[in-house]
Amino acid sequence: MVAPWIDQATAAFEAALADIVGKSNPDLDPVSAGRDAALEAMAGSLWSDELGPFYDSDGVRQLLGGVSKQAVSERVHRHRLLALRTGSGRLVYPAFQFSGRAVIPGFGDVLSIVAPDDVESWFTASWLTTPDSALGGRSPIDALKVEGLAGVKAAARELASSLRG
Repeated sequence: MVAPWIDQATAAFEAALADIVGKSNPDLDPVSAGRDAALEAMAGSLWSDELGPFYDSDGVRQLLGGVSKQAVSERVHRHRLLALRTGSGRLVYPAFQFSGRAVIPGFGDVLSIVAPDDVESWFTASWLTTPDSALGGRSPIDALKVEGLAGVKAAARELASSLRG
């Protein structure tokens, strides 16, 4: 049941907050500060629920056959591999972009349309995993796996056009 978990988390949060704030009276609205803290605390979990599991840098290097850190970085910069920067600054790589020990065929072509440097990578990851009526209700990543590149590239171009005006 969720209630005991929430009670325990709330008690631990209150204790930590009391230690941090002490006897001072911050100039923050307590309701807004509390909501912001809850969202910040749960953001990673919410994204994991939405996007699925992630590989860390070492995991993705091993998955791709022991490639170097530089090779992974180059793939990210060339939009052949999607990396997401966490709030702590760590890079993670959504597992949905892989099939076996390789990136899904055509993934880089789609990524290069949607995610040149001006589009936030978390937004791109969300788009890739969200059902799209133009793709028969499939997410772009699922459509890419099943139907191939053509329809997904068209959806990517449409999204890119709407983002860039």
